[in-house]
Amino acid sequence: MNEIHITISEVSEEKCGELLRQLEDAVQDYRPRPKITVSEPALWLSSKKGYHRLYYSRCYYIETDNRHLIFHCEDEVIRWTGKISDILKKLPKHLFFRCNNSYIVNLKYIHDIKPEGDRYNIRLTSGEIIPLSRSRYQECRTNLELLASSDI
Repeated sequence: MNEIHITISEVSEEKCGELLRQLEDAVQDYRPRPKITVSEPALWLSSKKGYHRLYYSRCYYIETDNRHLIFHCEDEVIRWTGKISDILKKLPKHLFFRCNNSYIVNLKYIHDIKPEGDRYNIRLTSGEIIPLSRSRYQECRTNLELLASSDI
């Protein structure tokens, strides 16, 4: 936008008319900039204590402990009452994977998968180890390949 500088002093009628035309042109050309808000994908968790926003990109994994879910995130650990099967339905399928009966992992945080005995272990970028059942190994690899091809 062009700036208009006006000095308060005696102004001739000719100069005053010129300044008014400049001001009118500037007002006509003015277009307010739209507010751009980038909303990070998240899930609202509600409980009797209130609401909590779970950002998908900041959640490493979710584990179940009896009737509680524990969300392990970058900055915090959140305890929430619920079933792992219910929360899995609300999470994006391309990003989260149920690797056994007790854990859901964020595929973006998987560093590697290694065999150990009759099962596999997932090592996250944070260094934590999550067990991966044999029956879900191939599905996990397929989901990782899909995620990798979509990130390109």
